Amino acid sequence: MPNAPAAIQTPDAAGPDVAAAAAAFHRSPVRGRVARASGEAFAQSVAAYLPPPGTLAVWYLGQESVVWKIAGPDGTASTIWIDPYLSANPARRYPPLCAPEEVRAADVVLISHEHLDHLDPFSCAGIARSCPSAVFVAPPVCRPLLLDAGVPAERVRTPRTGEPLGLGPWEIVSVPCAHEEVDFDPGRGHRWTGYVATAHGLACYHAGDSVACDELLAALRPWIGRLHLAMLPINGRDYFRRRENCLGNFTFREAAEIAARLDASLTVPMHYDLFHGYNDERPAHFVDYVYDKTPYLPIAVMAPGQRLLVGGQPRT
Repeated sequence: MPNAPAAIQTPDAAGPDVAAAAAAFHRSPVRGRVARASGEAFAQSVAAYLPPPGTLAVWYLGQESVVWKIAGPDGTASTIWIDPYLSANPARRYPPLCAPEEVRAADVVLISHEHLDHLDPFSCAGIARSCPSAVFVAPPVCRPLLLDAGVPAERVRTPRTGEPLGLGPWEIVSVPCAHEEVDFDPGRGHRWTGYVATAHGLACYHAGDSVACDELLAALRPWIGRLHLAMLPINGRDYFRRRENCLGNFTFREAAEIAARLDASLTVPMHYDLFHGYNDERPAHFVDYVYDKTPYLPIAVMAPGQRLLVGGQPRT
């Protein structure tokens, strides 16, 4: 969500109230565990949790902020944070689950593009300090923004789309996408990206901000039937948001059609819940469309702070 009204763009310099971290967790009715308190308790739970072998732990933080964590056969874990937006912006419908300086487990930070709710300088700077070995991966256009935020140059990687990047157990491939339009320059590459990350036999896709287009479908074709997880935005787009320079994404229908084509073991919608009345969508519309058109397709709507486990064999 780019260049939205100033109230949505300006993060609160103060982090969330960590004193609100009281009762830690309770069992979710939807196959996962939900953090009911923000702050240090959530960050510590991510750091402490060790996924069973052959599974990926997924936490949803709102908008397109997610955490992926996997463990190898020897019990060594590796954690990816994607588009962490942890600023206590007063326009948010709910506060961040933790402050950046509370993050303790971040081996890789993936940034899909430069808009503030994806590349948040406050969050990137805090995670860079709290996790001094974390590597930041972003489109080339984002490099100066990360450096300005205080991320050390030696910890920034800017792969071109389609080029595999190995980081620990992960092989990460940047996928081109269209944030309403494909934005490509031969000198800097693609401006908008998603990511496919594979580790220990599991393959996961985070779409970033995108609409359906031929280039995206071509880039994803090798992954059809091979993904264990696909996370797709569903907030859509319209004339009035575009007039305010708020670029849009898949409609819920487009996301469902992309999901059906990818045929992932699990599809999770995102980018619908954080800014009420401006850039939101009802996830039930996505669920209803999938139920009507492709009822065999496994989907899950995640609550903020919820943890899901993904694993097993791909569907095909």
